[in-house]
Amino acid sequence: TRRVRRLRDAAERIAEGDLSARADVSGGGEIEELAEAFNTMAERVEHVVESQRGFAGDASHQLRTPLTALRLRLDRAAELMTDDDPAVVPVDAARDEIDRLQRLVDGLLVLARAEGRDQETAPLDVAQVAVDRVEAWQPLADERSVRIELEAPAMAVAHAVPSAIEQIIDNYVDNALTHAPDGSAIDVVVGVAGPWVEVHVRDRGPGLTAEQRSIAFNRFWRASDVGTEGSGLGLAVVAQLAAASGGTVGLSEHTGGGL
Repeated sequence: TRRVRRLRDAAERIAEGDLSARADVSGGGEIEELAEAFNTMAERVEHVVESQRGFAGDASHQLRTPLTALRLRLDRAAELMTDDDPAVVPVDAARDEIDRLQRLVDGLLVLARAEGRDQETAPLDVAQVAVDRVEAWQPLADERSVRIELEAPAMAVAHAVPSAIEQIIDNYVDNALTHAPDGSAIDVVVGVAGPWVEVHVRDRGPGLTAEQRSIAFNRFWRASDVGTEGSGLGLAVVAQLAAASGGTVGLSEHTGGGL
């Protein structure tokens, strides 16, 4: 049964995300035929997945140039208008839509990169990353009279994809700032729980229903009250980066209100 076990091991590696895994083809008989069929299937699956990832990345990259050119043309048009020109409002609305499309394209590009295979993890001090990100976000929070309060140990080391922790915290804090009432606080808490390093970002906003929380990490999903600012990809990127780092993400109710 050794060859059967090797075939099972190859199937398990593919299930875990290693699409390059192949079965050992040797020994003859029906087991060899099964291994050959398995490898053919694995090659086709790998090709399809890589093609989808490549298309998302290539399409996003190619869209950036014409969007930038269009935005520059609209900016130039706005400069040539007077304040009482009736075309000012439509041009401003068009520029807002270009900005929204640019955020969407950027999000797709980040997501395509995050889904790439063979992402190496490295030991990172999550506590220090949190300190740096809180310092970066505080000036923007000050404009809203929102406090970002950090609670973290001197060091909390975890293995993660480089820059993944930064992007995860940035997305969570960005969402929290979007919904946090003026004058409220956002807590960023880093702690060690057994073999895990946990990061919590807590706001006092309106929160989400249980149904909304269950689908919030789906691509392009946005709560109905967020306007046109978001692309609906931020939390999808968060989930992908966490998975690539061997971690998990989630949303839950905050006892003080919010998420």
